[in-house]
Amino acid sequence: MTPKTRLSLADLERETEKFLKPATAKEKSIIDAAVALIGERGVDGATTAEIARRAGVTEKTLFRYFPSKDDLVRRVLFPIMLQRGLTRQWETREKQIKTRAPSLKDWFIAASSEEMAMVVKNPGIARTVTAELIQKDDIRDAMAELWQRHIWEPMLESLENLRADGRLRKDVDVEVLARAVHCLHVGYFLTRSVFAPHRKWDDAAQIELMADILERGAGAGGRRNSGQR
Repeated sequence: MTPKTRLSLADLERETEKFLKPATAKEKSIIDAAVALIGERGVDGATTAEIARRAGVTEKTLFRYFPSKDDLVRRVLFPIMLQRGLTRQWETREKQIKTRAPSLKDWFIAASSEEMAMVVKNPGIARTVTAELIQKDDIRDAMAELWQRHIWEPMLESLENLRADGRLRKDVDVEVLARAVHCLHVGYFLTRSVFAPHRKWDDAAQIELMADILERGAGAGGRRNSGQR
């Protein structure tokens, strides 16, 4: 059995560069049609025949540019995972996370608002990306380096700074709190984009309410022990 090739961050970056600069107008039409259909139907529901039809080309032409459907799916999804700017957007996200804020609530609102704005621009693609990350080990492993460097480590640093400044309770475990923040992000995204996408969502108001819950539980003014009323 041929060993499975490990997907690298460089692979994602190469596909992103090609996504941003299609070689021909036909290639761009195919990519645009694939983005739209994968967003609407997911990877399995977007057939190459339908992508070709929407792009105004034959399926034979599509396969001349992309030898397999997997090649086309990678071209569409990898740039979304890298947020369409190679690592630049990850660095911007890191700066948002590391912003010094007067309270845990203010920090959470600042760190969450821009991320949610990006997700809701194309919730279908966001759902598909989430599914691919869950199902595909190679994609998930390739993204882990970026997540560790630009999300997890800056988040721990920010929360530790808040605790050192007296903005968090001294007994709060920042790793547990960071995991809780992730749970809020993922839970809200799933509710908003997967289970109840047709509700009228006010993202700013919802983010503020979640931030208030965090502040009351972990902020310096939160309860000191579970028995306090």
